[in-house]
Amino acid sequence: MANVRLNPFTCPTCGNGTLVNVEIDEDTIKNAERLPKAVTAKCSNDHILVLYVDGSFKIRDIEAALNASEDKKDSLDQTEDWLSGL
Repeated sequence: MANVRLNPFTCPTCGNGTLVNVEIDEDTIKNAERLPKAVTAKCSNDHILVLYVDGSFKIRDIEAALNASEDKKDSLDQTEDWLSGL
């Protein structure tokens, strides 16, 4: 189980060129059922990121995890909204 260092990338949330360095376990990619594999990371400013890493350990896409979930209400909020409409 060797660690692989991915190429550094800039955090898409910071906007000031903050570089993020990530190391992942080689087996995470080699044993993945589907590629690219989603891998989570965090920049030095605590932004949580989702990286999509292919079989040659190259980052194919980067997304801010919070942005993906910010617009969606959790199930409790949805239930409260539904009940208030009765």
